[in-house]
Amino acid sequence: MMIQDGTARAVSVSEGRMTIAGVAGRFVQGIGRHLRLEGQNLRLVSGFASTAERLRESCRIEGEAHVAGDRLGRVGFEGVASTIVLVLRPLPAGSETRILLTLGYRDEDDSYLAELWTPVVLFEALKRDVVAGAARRLSLNATTSLWVREDERDASPALPVVWNLGLEPDGQRSAGARGLVESIDWSSALAESPTEPPPAAAQDDEEPDDPVSDELRRINWSFKQLILVLAFLLIVLAIK
Repeated sequence: MMIQDGTARAVSVSEGRMTIAGVAGRFVQGIGRHLRLEGQNLRLVSGFASTAERLRESCRIEGEAHVAGDRLGRVGFEGVASTIVLVLRPLPAGSETRILLTLGYRDEDDSYLAELWTPVVLFEALKRDVVAGAARRLSLNATTSLWVREDERDASPALPVVWNLGLEPDGQRSAGARGLVESIDWSSALAESPTEPPPAAAQDDEEPDDPVSDELRRINWSFKQLILVLAFLLIVLAIK
């Protein structure tokens, strides 16, 4: 059952697992696969911003994106994203070398949003190629704090899963998610329309769960999340 009437539901989160009153099943984080985003229609947006009595140039790259192979939804709400608004911005010079990703949902215009914060050198290279027409598509792989249903945690890579934004503590609004981009590339080729993944090959009897591997995976994921939180704190301090 999904939240549709605006009624607050109790949300319980513990050790990478989330349960919601009125929603069947549990949701988990830190599964052993990456979120894959494909972007297209990249365009440069330039302007200026005034902060603290200073005028500074403001530049970003915008486009549209979709989740390759999988889907993006929201815990407690029906439906999945058809198109994701994509925005790329440069990090403050010298503040960070990682590529950071934020994902969210905007209630005011009923849209999903993915924002990339990149080192200046990467942003300038992409900006140059966008202007020259050499960057018409973009793809990335990221480790994120998104949620999947527990029964999809160990799904074969050939089978799609639904990545989900979590819920705010009040149980009424979708919570944002963060991610670390492991790889990013772009080219002049147009992104192909998302297609259904090929059917999974027949498999033998499922192997029993390996508690040691599962624990190591969670430790690795928790370490990446710690790095991510620290990186965002550094960005906030640098911008201020």
